[in-house]
Amino acid sequence: MLIRFTIFLALWLLLDEGKLAGLVIGLPAAALTTWISLRLLSPSRVRLRPMAVLSLSWHFVWSSVVAGVDVAWRAFHPQLPLRTGFVTCECKIPAGTRRDFFLSMSSLMPGSLPVEEGVDGRIVLHCLDTTQPLIAQMADNEARLARALGGRDGA
Repeated sequence: MLIRFTIFLALWLLLDEGKLAGLVIGLPAAALTTWISLRLLSPSRVRLRPMAVLSLSWHFVWSSVVAGVDVAWRAFHPQLPLRTGFVTCECKIPAGTRRDFFLSMSSLMPGSLPVEEGVDGRIVLHCLDTTQPLIAQMADNEARLARALGGRDGA
């Protein structure tokens, strides 16, 4: 709770350009925001692993660059080599905040987009090239995220 309050207060100070007079409104606003956030998103027992988070971040940035170059190459290629379609893959992350984060992260990768989430854990992705190893990439990203959040692969 104190961490959330501190983050919200720091955000307020950042937006208010560090004016101490703004604390008259900032302190109650941060307290109210903290209370609302605790009601909407209860604290979890996530134990971030810093090295795994760093590895996930590096992998995400590198994969985004590689995928972005691939999408740009396809866009400027004279024959526009696209094999668009849908791919279904399994997701071991249980429904909830972690899966939502995983799907949000996946939606930022150029060339593929999660479009449907089944109750059975299956995720349907729209992709520009169905011949790419998208299912393996999603499983790898899922395992990396699980390690970063302090769980086992897929947990």
